[in-house]
Amino acid sequence: MSELVVFVFRDQYRAPEVLNELRRRDWPWVRDLDDAVAVTLNEDGQARVHLSIDLSKCEAAGWARMWSTLLSTTLFLPLTEVMVDAADGMGFSPRNGHTWACTEREGQAKWWRDSLALPADFRRDVAALIGPSGSAIFMLLRAATVPIALKQLCNYGNTILHTSLSAEQDDKMLAMLAQT
Repeated sequence: MSELVVFVFRDQYRAPEVLNELRRRDWPWVRDLDDAVAVTLNEDGQARVHLSIDLSKCEAAGWARMWSTLLSTTLFLPLTEVMVDAADGMGFSPRNGHTWACTEREGQAKWWRDSLALPADFRRDVAALIGPSGSAIFMLLRAATVPIALKQLCNYGNTILHTSLSAEQDDKMLAMLAQT
């Protein structure tokens, strides 16, 4: 099973800084951060998403879809579909050996929204804690590493929200990411 963790900061620049710092660490759970995303909100509440995508992998569009859906349902960001369009367009063009078929599968935002429905309390709390001039890291951690990761994350701040995905949700998500 996996755990969706949201690490919230009051400073709009802190989340990308901490995410980069965490990726440099030699902790067993850090490899899960390869697919994490940092979100910053300016003083007007406009969002910027910092998503690193491995352009050689078809699953990058799946991760963009997943984060797009989660961000639109937790932060009510209406334009997150742009993330998916960018991932689809950048990484999977015929010139680098891939075809558009890998992005045309059933991995649409509706699937993510329906299959990975998050508890209403979690969505409400995330939306309430991330405000203008704030930032957050959204990460999906493997359940076995979560207690260690949460303890180590406390050294960087103290506002951490997390919710568990069910075994069924986890299996669906991993299968979906594998086929995108």
